[in-house]
Amino acid sequence: MISRILGGAMPWLLAALIALLVFQFQQAQRVAVERDMAVLQVEHEQGRADVMQQHQRWQRQQIRTLNESLAERDRTLDRIANDISASTAALERLGETDAEAQDWLGGWVPGGIDDWVRQLQRSSDSDGVPVPSGTGSPDK
Repeated sequence: MISRILGGAMPWLLAALIALLVFQFQQAQRVAVERDMAVLQVEHEQGRADVMQQHQRWQRQQIRTLNESLAERDRTLDRIANDISASTAALERLGETDAEAQDWLGGWVPGGIDDWVRQLQRSSDSDGVPVPSGTGSPDK
């Protein structure tokens, strides 16, 4: 009786076993394809990350260069401001101590001289600070 049950069930068991093996093989193939796709995606993303890191290093270098340039510009502007202050103070002292210089400093300056001095100032400005051109001398 057992042999008869096993004899009739054997083809079904064999078919079920084959179906189970085919299903497991397909699952293994699907997992392998997904793994390969994940590996490719990781490689792609790693490449993108490398490019982004390289760009970030370039940007940091640009920022350092810009900061150094701005610091040098600030030092130059400070030197210019100090020179102007020293020159102004020297002229004020000269005007206070020398009566002839005081008369000259307080006197009328021809318009052509005034314009010429302003042009000299503009041509020597390497820091980009504009000199007002609409203002005249104090005596005008």
